[in-house]
Amino acid sequence: MPLTEKVRFKNLERFGFGPNIMKKLRVCPRCGKTVRSKASDCPECGEKLPLDTLFDRYKRRHKCCPECDTILTPDAQYCSNCGKQVSANTPILKNA
Repeated sequence: MPLTEKVRFKNLERFGFGPNIMKKLRVCPRCGKTVRSKASDCPECGEKLPLDTLFDRYKRRHKCCPECDTILTPDAQYCSNCGKQVSANTPILKNA
């Protein structure tokens, strides 16, 4: 990973954003609280947490590179991270 990419991810993480933070969180389906992914139940309401992380949910709603999982713009033809050509048919599941 290029140095500029590492710096960008560190800056995102410093403010609680980015894929590395999102992979460590789950969202309670009942109350919407974000909970560390190691928890099995929501500490706020006691609801059983889904297995998917916040990043998994985000990926289902956005176009992603099939090679490196980078989130892409809807009209992207190539991945900005790895350069792989992305099919125009790459699905974006709006209701996932």
